[in-house]
Amino acid sequence: MDITQWREIPAEEFFDSVGSLNVHPQIQPGGYPYTSFWKTPMGQVRGKSVGQEFGPTRYYVPEGRE
Repeated sequence: MDITQWREIPAEEFFDSVGSLNVHPQIQPGGYPYTSFWKTPMGQVRGKSVGQEFGPTRYYVPEGRE
């Protein structure tokens, strides 16, 4: 994966930004924190969600992407 910088955003903003895109979460292997990359069918990563053991899931978009 070539994305090195992520910007955390609120859940509502995250789902507003990916809601109209053809993206699906792909869970990454491993334990906590559970991480999913939201990818297009062509493999472009448009976002990332990180589930916390305690607390809410955190959402990120690649830096520089609106």
